[in-house]
Amino acid sequence: VITSKDIEKSGAKTVGDLLSDIPGVEIKNDGGQGIDRVKIRGEDAFRTLVMIDGQKVAEHKSMSGAPILIDPSMIERIEVIKGPASVLYGSDAIGGAINIITKKGGTRPVQGEISAGMDTSASGKNVSAGIYGTVNGWEYRLNAATESYDNLETPIGEVPYTEFDSRSASLYLAYNINENMKVGGTIDYYNLDFMSGTQDGSYDEFFVAVPKWDRTKGALFFEMNNVNDYLARLRLDVFHQRSNKDMHNHVIQAITMDSYADNQLDQTGFSAQSDWQLGDHYLIAGYEFSYDSLDAETNSILSPMPSMKIKSNSVWDANQQQHSVYASMESPVLADVSLTYGVRYTWVQSEADYEKSGTSTATSWSRDSSDGHAVFNLGAVWRAAEDISLRASWAQGYRFPIIQELFVDSTMGGATTLSNPDLKPETSDNFEIGLRWSNAAFSVDSAIFYSKADDYIDSLLTAQTPMGKTYRYTNVSEATTYGLETSLSFNVFENFEPYTTFTLMRRKFEQNGVSTYDSGTPEMTARYGVRWNGVVEGLNLRADAFAISRSESVQHNFDYDPTDATSEKKSFRLGGATTFNLTAGVSFGKDSAHSIDIGLYNITDKLYQTSDAIYEAGRYFTVKWNSKF
Repeated sequence: VITSKDIEKSGAKTVGDLLSDIPGVEIKNDGGQGIDRVKIRGEDAFRTLVMIDGQKVAEHKSMSGAPILIDPSMIERIEVIKGPASVLYGSDAIGGAINIITKKGGTRPVQGEISAGMDTSASGKNVSAGIYGTVNGWEYRLNAATESYDNLETPIGEVPYTEFDSRSASLYLAYNINENMKVGGTIDYYNLDFMSGTQDGSYDEFFVAVPKWDRTKGALFFEMNNVNDYLARLRLDVFHQRSNKDMHNHVIQAITMDSYADNQLDQTGFSAQSDWQLGDHYLIAGYEFSYDSLDAETNSILSPMPSMKIKSNSVWDANQQQHSVYASMESPVLADVSLTYGVRYTWVQSEADYEKSGTSTATSWSRDSSDGHAVFNLGAVWRAAEDISLRASWAQGYRFPIIQELFVDSTMGGATTLSNPDLKPETSDNFEIGLRWSNAAFSVDSAIFYSKADDYIDSLLTAQTPMGKTYRYTNVSEATTYGLETSLSFNVFENFEPYTTFTLMRRKFEQNGVSTYDSGTPEMTARYGVRWNGVVEGLNLRADAFAISRSESVQHNFDYDPTDATSEKKSFRLGGATTFNLTAGVSFGKDSAHSIDIGLYNITDKLYQTSDAIYEAGRYFTVKWNSKF
């Protein structure tokens, strides 16, 4: 769990930055700032479920997976579930789930908070403010925030096309009918304007401009607690969410290609969850419904020479609906041992209508795809002592293809990827053994994990011409992942706490008869340092000196052709790197209501990459001020 205190102290631009230090979690950028995707235990963003207040943020037309469209200042905490969470959360949670809990009401009639920060890595500025409280049974909160960042500065200079701006606002209102019953709702708005570039010299010019990516959400809930001796909790939620994205993809590489997209995704969801205390057994059971509707239009302009333009227009009207029922039980079997076991059944139906014009032959069709599937999990926890617990679990993962993979052809970076309505869902089996040991002087949380995933959907090269490469989504891959995650800290020195978090992981990818560990996953990532906390003349002081290390990562090129002298086995190789960092802060005033935090990152100005698109920021400085009243 990442708490509100962690967020207040952080100089993070995005939610992805907040998650980057968690063992087993990687952050993927797409050649820019402002929008990150999350990978958990090697599984990419398509296989990591992102939720805001327990409600899914879907993405059905993207080459990168679901984005995290929310400002950090709006967040109360972030819950990270590593490993499959498909029984409780459904499709897309093969790698894990990110649940972002937004801020709600306060404890007094009128409260407020304000924060402001700067970041020299991109001449960035951010400001946020909120007013909230509780009065006569009513809870309320009104938040607003804005960010503005210029192009990213790396040790070798400025990265073109990497600026971003965001604006957001939210309203929460709820009424406590009595001490056990509450009804309320939220309205959220987030607007992002960003660009992505590249430092890949193979392009004469390349950028992706997204002048508008809006997320607008309205939600209502009703909750009852302690209904009777058996029903501990009943929760009903309904929401509607719209994601509206405009995009321009521009490539000059022998020929000029421009693709313009206008995508509107509407999500409607309903869920009912009940918690039951059945003697010593605790049961969670529920039903979820979701209906995602995608209206997408793409206009492409291909210019083989300045005097020639080939234009086409494609329009998709598609939807995907899911119905799920689930049950998860926790039962004691011995005095110190408990079992958790559950099942979820999901039925999915997806369909699309398509029209294409502007080429020599107009095209139209209607297609559909459906599936029903059950997943199971089984886990045990042994509380061996007051401060020691051991855990073991087996869980199945499930992912139904998104609309783009089934029905929508897409062009990005000069390559075209074709859809496939005959795709099967992805499935996985996952095992974990863990230890948690915590006392006054020592704390460790460690897990060994193993995952085997089948019917992976990946893009397979089907044609290559001077006009570019053509791929097609296919159930062509398998992935085997195993590793060790550990968080370790010592409290043996007064006010000083040495600590480390690290992940050791290997991931084997199999595709079209080729098996390789060059899957683009670093075998080691780690953060290690020393924290200090103290009180001097009534000021609460803190400091953290730490390093972040990652080993090299290599991505095998599955398009490799040994008969072609120009073909390479590796699509990219990212060298290992270590950066050194220092943060410090002070809190003061009544109840430490005011705080100032500073950070100096990549002190040695290390040149390194975490993705093949761009280098990361060079040496930079952040300042964050927070006040509550």
